[in-house]
Amino acid sequence: MAMEGKAQFDGSEIEYVSYNGEHHLPLIMNLVDQELSEPYSIFTYRYFVYLWPQLSFLGKCVGTVVCKMGEHRNTFRGYIAMLVVLNSYRGRATELVTRSIKVMMESGCEEVYH
Repeated sequence: MAMEGKAQFDGSEIEYVSYNGEHHLPLIMNLVDQELSEPYSIFTYRYFVYLWPQLSFLGKCVGTVVCKMGEHRNTFRGYIAMLVVLNSYRGRATELVTRSIKVMMESGCEEVYH
């Protein structure tokens, strides 16, 4: 039984793609603008996706996660900066978060924060 207002879909219909260049930036920006109340400048997006493109994923343009990694108090730490999922797909962001954490841990992060 589907929840009212939630999209029905088979998980196999979603393809997860890492950020792969400037052509993905409008997709991320539109999704964030549509679903979040906090506005970001294009410079904020570019800061994250240019320095950590392997940590930014697009999920069929129904969701995106943008992350960063770096030194913090003598430890290498990962950080989930933005996580956005279209309202009708809420509750299904687990795969985006799981993929991000996996890549950060494989890249040497000892801790991951959001």
